[in-house]
Amino acid sequence: MIIFGTRAKYKTVDTGEFHCLHCGRTRAYEHKQAKTYFSLYFIPIFPIGEGGEFIECQTCHRSYALDVLNFKPSKPQADVARALTMIKTKLEGGYPIEYVVSDLTLQNYDRDVANNMVTMAVGAGRKVCPKCSLTYADTIELCPDDFERLELVENG
Repeated sequence: MIIFGTRAKYKTVDTGEFHCLHCGRTRAYEHKQAKTYFSLYFIPIFPIGEGGEFIECQTCHRSYALDVLNFKPSKPQADVARALTMIKTKLEGGYPIEYVVSDLTLQNYDRDVANNMVTMAVGAGRKVCPKCSLTYADTIELCPDDFERLELVENG
């Protein structure tokens, strides 16, 4: 019995960085070119056609048309200003810092960026609840959950 058919082979023609629409961040990519080969016993023997070109994200491995390289995301300055206002409101309302940082990381902010945004919103002063060990802005006097008086944490 003879087994034959076609099979695609991929060749990387370029690499670089682009804004991945799925990841929502700048990621490494490979520009790939596909060729269709006649195969005998699952071994590609000779090319029989072009399969096209595409961009593949090296993080999520999704494929995109070549024009994805032209996409430039908008500057997130308005989003950051809105996030800082939201952070300040939550923290001054007694929301724990750990929860705010967690919320920001779920919105695809890096943890260090989230911590810096908290500091920008309410300053570096912190208070901690001796009972639940959660950290609050230094303007909060009582833990909202345990009604314990908060202790000032030394910066350093």
